[in-house]
Amino acid sequence: MNSSRQTSSSKPADTSASATHENRVCIIGCGRVGMASAYALIQSSFIRELVLVGRSQEQTEGEVMDLEHAVAVPMKPPVRIIHGDYAEAARSSVVVVTAGQATGGPEESRLDLLSKNVGTVRDIVGKLKAEGFAGVLLMASNPVDILAQVAQEVSGLPAGQVIGTGTLVDTARLRGLLAEELGVEPRAVDAYIIGEHGDSEIAVWSGARVAGVKLGRYPGVRALPNYGDLLDRVRRAAPEVVKRKGHTAYAIGLCVQRICEAVLRNERAVLAVSTLLQGEYGIEGVYLGTPCVVGKNGVERVIELDLDASERKGMRASAKLLKDMRKGLPEKDAAQPGRRGGQG
Repeated sequence: MNSSRQTSSSKPADTSASATHENRVCIIGCGRVGMASAYALIQSSFIRELVLVGRSQEQTEGEVMDLEHAVAVPMKPPVRIIHGDYAEAARSSVVVVTAGQATGGPEESRLDLLSKNVGTVRDIVGKLKAEGFAGVLLMASNPVDILAQVAQEVSGLPAGQVIGTGTLVDTARLRGLLAEELGVEPRAVDAYIIGEHGDSEIAVWSGARVAGVKLGRYPGVRALPNYGDLLDRVRRAAPEVVKRKGHTAYAIGLCVQRICEAVLRNERAVLAVSTLLQGEYGIEGVYLGTPCVVGKNGVERVIELDLDASERKGMRASAKLLKDMRKGLPEKDAAQPGRRGGQG
């Protein structure tokens, strides 16, 4: 017979991330990335409610109407679309922040957006905190690593509950490039991009494998372009898209969907997301992308990859760059970096 009452031999109280609606996701920011994320989410079978919070009342209402028509298509799982406010947002299991300005062109880096977007993020997270949000906060606004750290500091949530989309999309791009060059499907490639989601990110070539074989020993590897050229193609992927169509949306939208899925299904999936490093790679107190175990509490474990000397140097350079950028921000509304938390 099951009982919820604790005894002296019972397990400790559950201090995991919580929400009023366990299958509710909220997206704050109804621009291109926000709506690509929303569309990806309603294609899934793991959410029952999707809340949209946008700056423009009329536009957000229109997006809600459009998505309502989409979920009415026969054979689709039922999803309730809500034109919400911060009180509705705070009752979600996962809140995704996509608000803020995007890069204005291929020559503008993600770090150039910091001064434009940090105030927006502080305002959004402050409102969520005021409404008592206690779920998982997923940051997709750029520069995502620094803004995820700002969000964690303002929210006061355990660091594990505040995640950046990090290098998940970059890792997908690298695997796609390698798969194309080697004539295999991307799922056969195990390779990671880590560090900043931006120009200082690094590829972990020393640990890359194809079908379980080290990349350097895989048949056909000698025909690959130079590793440096491949990494540059990954770094330039988003600017090249922006150059041609003015923005990116679909790939990051699917990354948002994948992270939400891992949280809501408590998958404990290994994903390259941005989290607070606390000694991994010899780095402290900065959000960076690295493989993490992602479950109902957000980041539940950080995986430190074995790096060669060059890769470790690159990771530390990436950390220094972001720390230096972080120092230039005003400290109002900021708390000290939190513990990863989520599991007591």
